[in-house]
Amino acid sequence: MNKIERKIILISLSTPTYNNVRAASALPYHLIEGYQKNDVDFEVYSFNINAIETEEIKKIEDRLHVRINVLKRPWWIRIIMALHLLPLRVFLRYPLTYYHYLPTTVVQRIRKSRPDVMWIYGEEIAWLAKFFQDCRCIVTMPDCESLFYHRLLSKRFAVKSLFHVMKSAFAYYQYLAMERNMLVQGTLYHFVGREDTQFFHTMQPRAEVLFLRHPLYDYRDKHVQFHQPKIKLLVAGRNDFYMAEAVEDLFITILKTDSRTDKQFLQEHFQWTFLGKGWELIAERLQQVGFEVRHITFAPDYIAELQQHDIQITPISVGTGTKGKVLDAIANGLLEIGTPGALENIVVENGTSCIIYQEAKELIGILKDIANQPERYEKMARSGMERVRQYHNASDIAEKLFS
Repeated sequence: MNKIERKIILISLSTPTYNNVRAASALPYHLIEGYQKNDVDFEVYSFNINAIETEEIKKIEDRLHVRINVLKRPWWIRIIMALHLLPLRVFLRYPLTYYHYLPTTVVQRIRKSRPDVMWIYGEEIAWLAKFFQDCRCIVTMPDCESLFYHRLLSKRFAVKSLFHVMKSAFAYYQYLAMERNMLVQGTLYHFVGREDTQFFHTMQPRAEVLFLRHPLYDYRDKHVQFHQPKIKLLVAGRNDFYMAEAVEDLFITILKTDSRTDKQFLQEHFQWTFLGKGWELIAERLQQVGFEVRHITFAPDYIAELQQHDIQITPISVGTGTKGKVLDAIANGLLEIGTPGALENIVVENGTSCIIYQEAKELIGILKDIANQPERYEKMARSGMERVRQYHNASDIAEKLFS
């Protein structure tokens, strides 16, 4: 039996899961999976805000060879959530999830086990590092939330009503206040976004910060060759507040194009698939004007469904960090077409391994060119696939983080 030489303890708001489940819970799962070594022992303490059932937690423990200890959430937070009293957050200085704490007995138990690395996942509980200053402590943020609200308040769709302005501005204030008071000396703050790292460092110039590429979640071998006679387009993810502006621009452009020839050309050469919730109206309107459209709310085997398509279009209006679904698509051989926000922090280059568009009206010309010379864009998809698999490898990234 191999001797355990390193012990890493993770404290997380959410229980790590293979895919994001009711929280951004997949990142720690794949970093642990990427750092599977015989002489390393992982132990997890989770507040389980993503409500993973006991049976599933046991399966995760078996797959990752870890122990998961579920912590109780503060009683008053449980009451707020159960009674839908979230508006009461306006009386808190910091975001609600900041107020999760470790009981003294748990702190003592962790310290007694003498971990080599304390790893905290989730910006809101970064302050827990103060209990473990006698060992190496890493906080995986993974995004800078104040940057998200900073960007959001510059978008026209976010300021259409006074209520939304006040809601976003208050969240911005809460996260700024928290980030300005969270620094624990000797702690490493890890981000998956370069811009997030820089924004946080402007508020905490004395912080030790680290930007590492977002690891891949899953991919399978695929021969990249576009379908004929119709190339298959995919739009994946929930059609929500964060995609609203770019989605509206994109599909208004396609539906209301003045050129009947352009619309007929697109109808003859492309099939649309929407994977996720909130696309019913757009799918219906595209069908009404003659496009071939599929709408799937959930795919039991996401990667298999992904690989049934040739191109993914990701119209993201606002966000931070790295978009996991974009990484998934590129790694699985799809050509990615997206807004700058969709492709930031991913090691691909516009025009050689992906396509970045600034305005929705560019898409019609891009799609026509793809249909006219598919071999050029198949080569682009292959290039993106190779680069992402190389530079976003989970094992390499975990090695850099933990060693």
